[in-house]
Amino acid sequence: VRFAQKRSLAAMPVFVAYAKGELENVGTLSPRTTKSVWIIDVKHGQSDEVREGVTIDAEDRVELEGSRGTANLVLKFADAAEKAQCSILTAEEFKAKFKNKKQALELTPRAMTAEDDSQFVPFLAFEARGLDVAAIRVTGDNFDLIDTAGTKFTPDLSEPDWSDYDAEQDLPVSVTNFVTKVEVLR
Repeated sequence: VRFAQKRSLAAMPVFVAYAKGELENVGTLSPRTTKSVWIIDVKHGQSDEVREGVTIDAEDRVELEGSRGTANLVLKFADAAEKAQCSILTAEEFKAKFKNKKQALELTPRAMTAEDDSQFVPFLAFEARGLDVAAIRVTGDNFDLIDTAGTKFTPDLSEPDWSDYDAEQDLPVSVTNFVTKVEVLR
């Protein structure tokens, strides 16, 4: 991910998180956009200050000072005059924001399917002011998986390889070589 040096605090860039993995007998692998805490690494938009392991929850609503708006995360960097903010965008919010930009709409966060095997898929989007989302770390409850037989799992994808067994259907289920990345969408 490339970061613009000294970006204006007024800019509201969108950062898209992508994931890929090798899928075995996976029908869908869906991000939990509610009832899930995400861990991100953030960089101050005006300096080199980085904070790792910052938590953000779509259900948290922090009121913004001097505004009627809210954000899912508000923090202050040591050398910053203003607080930085970040919010998780739902797929609907993402589509509304980019309704006239066809290329951007192709990056709407969605579930991974068997057809996406080993390809990067956009699964989450963040809108930020005063910070850059540099990385995302997946925890044990960030995704729901439904296998090809319809059985639901909550895979722990904090490690690159996860596997389980659908005993009722005699079906091995796995996600291997799972990786994530974050890119800025201009």
